[in-house]
Amino acid sequence: MHDSGAGRMARRKLTTAERVEYADSEPSAFASMLGGLIEANVGSRPEKRKDFEALASRVGIWVTDIEEGVTLDFQKGRLVVHNGLGPKRDLTIRAEAGTVMNLSNLKIGLFGMPVYYDKVGRGVAAKLVQGKLRIDGLVGNLATLNAVTRIFSVAG
Repeated sequence: MHDSGAGRMARRKLTTAERVEYADSEPSAFASMLGGLIEANVGSRPEKRKDFEALASRVGIWVTDIEEGVTLDFQKGRLVVHNGLGPKRDLTIRAEAGTVMNLSNLKIGLFGMPVYYDKVGRGVAAKLVQGKLRIDGLVGNLATLNAVTRIFSVAG
């Protein structure tokens, strides 16, 4: 039986709980942590939700000191988190756990750009210059990296 008062389902907004899903039946601790961070940020901040809903990209993150990674498959308003590095990634970030966590502490400044002139930002930039933070696929994907950084950031 059809309920005429139910509205159009095709246009409904996803709730926060439906925005992030895990591809693996047992997501790794790292996958769960990143998925939860993104879910909380997007659910609580309209500017992050806007970036999230516009982003269509596959981003890998490999934590070098624990040799664990994830692939974040952003699908314009939906995220599928995979254990490990999957194929066809647009960007791959490789760094130690502390550096990866510092990416979530970057402040966001004017025009939605990450701030690299404060203590946290200088530390992240130094790791990049020293080769302790590698971003494969950066050329041609700077806007994607900035959007992902804004979605990750809990600082601003």
